[in-house]
Amino acid sequence: MSMSGAQAAAFQAAGGFPASTSYLFFVGVAVAIIFMWGAWAIWSCYRGWATGNLDRTISSTSVVRILLLCMILTTFVLS
Repeated sequence: MSMSGAQAAAFQAAGGFPASTSYLFFVGVAVAIIFMWGAWAIWSCYRGWATGNLDRTISSTSVVRILLLCMILTTFVLS
């Protein structure tokens, strides 16, 4: 549901910026959180593999799953 012209003008007057700017801000925050979680998860897989606590096949499968999940979530958030 999009805003009417009067609602957009009221938002602009009250906030000092257009509603599309806040949308871009929240989408950017969501994508940043997704990528930070993905980096943390991949780093954890690497540490487990490097210390010998995680098998190579398990860690590589986990990294692929994490990357796919990040790509799918990014697609859903940006569309």
